[in-house]
Amino acid sequence: MLIRSAAIALFALTASAVAAEPVLTALPGPFETRNPPVVWTATGPDSLTIAAGPKTNWFVSPWDSTAVDNAPMILFRPKGDFSFSAKITLQPRGRWDSGALALFIDKDNWAKLCLENSVGDGKLSVVMVVNRVISDDSYTAFTASDNTLYLRISRQGPAYMFFASHDGENWTMLRDFTLGGDPALLRAGLLAQSPLGDGITVTFSYIRYTTKP
Repeated sequence: MLIRSAAIALFALTASAVAAEPVLTALPGPFETRNPPVVWTATGPDSLTIAAGPKTNWFVSPWDSTAVDNAPMILFRPKGDFSFSAKITLQPRGRWDSGALALFIDKDNWAKLCLENSVGDGKLSVVMVVNRVISDDSYTAFTASDNTLYLRISRQGPAYMFFASHDGENWTMLRDFTLGGDPALLRAGLLAQSPLGDGITVTFSYIRYTTKP
């Protein structure tokens, strides 16, 4: 009971702090959380560190439809066409440890653009997941140097686009797609996950948001 009470208190504190203190002035608030992190720290107006607990993931298996939805996310509501980017840095320990940019409409319609330890050898690459009831998991050969990469999501009309960059200036488009559900419910944000591991800490810096896609 004490552990459960502490967990509830942590959730309430985290959600309240994110909603009441939008210190990330690079993004439009107010903010909301899905699945509170172990800890999060805003280290500046455009930087945030998220610590995810063990066995945290956001995925619906294409093999048996098993859903896992416990990866911590901090979300905001974008308006109209937009671009949202961040420099993502992590030191992976477990396979599929990752930091990601996320899109969320509802439990069946969402997407994430991950910098991930996809093979389990500690070498990070871009992995893309688009979920329309079931997750479509797409691996790329776009790799990180020094455990760091810039990722970007853009929306133009009904279409979303995923990009990656080594320097935050020269971008490579990796995918375009649409999502179902009500687009008026769209939230975008940041997440950390450690599906097989004991947890991961992800740093998001140089966070940028603009209404020009």
